[in-house]
Amino acid sequence: MKPRIAVCLGVCLIACFWACLHAQETPQKGENPVFKDEPQARVLYDKMIEALRRPRTLSFKSEYRWEAQGQELGHCFYTVWLKKPNYFRVEGNHSDGRLAGTIVGDGDTLWLFWAGDRPHFSVEDQETYDKTRSDVYMTKPAPLARHSIGHEVGLLGTGMSMPVIDPSTFHGYTDSLQPYLDGVMGMGVETVGDEECDVIEASLMKRQRSWYLWLSKKDHLPRKLKQVVRVSHDIIMHEVWSGIVMDAEMPAEKFVWTPPEGWQRWELPKPEDLLLKPGTPAPDFELATADETKIKLSDFRDKIVWLYIWRAG
Repeated sequence: MKPRIAVCLGVCLIACFWACLHAQETPQKGENPVFKDEPQARVLYDKMIEALRRPRTLSFKSEYRWEAQGQELGHCFYTVWLKKPNYFRVEGNHSDGRLAGTIVGDGDTLWLFWAGDRPHFSVEDQETYDKTRSDVYMTKPAPLARHSIGHEVGLLGTGMSMPVIDPSTFHGYTDSLQPYLDGVMGMGVETVGDEECDVIEASLMKRQRSWYLWLSKKDHLPRKLKQVVRVSHDIIMHEVWSGIVMDAEMPAEKFVWTPPEGWQRWELPKPEDLLLKPGTPAPDFELATADETKIKLSDFRDKIVWLYIWRAG
């Protein structure tokens, strides 16, 4: 197998996996397949964004669950503290309440550290993990309105994917999905706890993804959130927000963290670190084609393979 083929295998697998998934996207059963963009509902959505960005400080706690095919994929809690202009803290807890990890933003830098051993990520081998599992932290730049807290919370080790609404919206960040917002539809009024809420559906990418939001009539902030990602099977995220506090005083110490003595900076392996070395035989794999036949990489041994990536997520 030629080295160039081996180098491209990881990218090929990801691209083909997503291509197969998206080729099978269908609306979720039990939901109205006819989506109607409603200006009044879009006003409610815009009020939510404004309510997230307006306060000087904002804090809340969320219970988070996600599932697919009737199986729970994760259940945890996270608590968020946000302060202008660019300070943040997120603590992720396991479902039993144990602290898993913490993210701190000090205005310029994001720090991520764990309460015990860090999680074992699938991109690393066991030997590397054993050498770096304890007393390590991660750090990266966090420029104002150009970083995403939501993309980091999965590293905390709580079994959580991304939150439905990115906490960095508070600091002016625009979610990467926003350009694909097709419209917003009203779904009535419901009570969550003791809050009367307007319920809306925000459609993204022609309803390949939907956000269902229960927005308090009092402050326009969510009390309940659901995201449905429609692939070959639906992936569903549920959140319930509580303890929402706006414009309270937050001490500067909450947004400062210094690595303890002896701790080392650690980072996830880079993509190039995961590529097969030149001369290494590529592992064989099988994929379904568009006409539902099967092909294997080994079918093309000693031939040049051209990889055309049309969508990678």
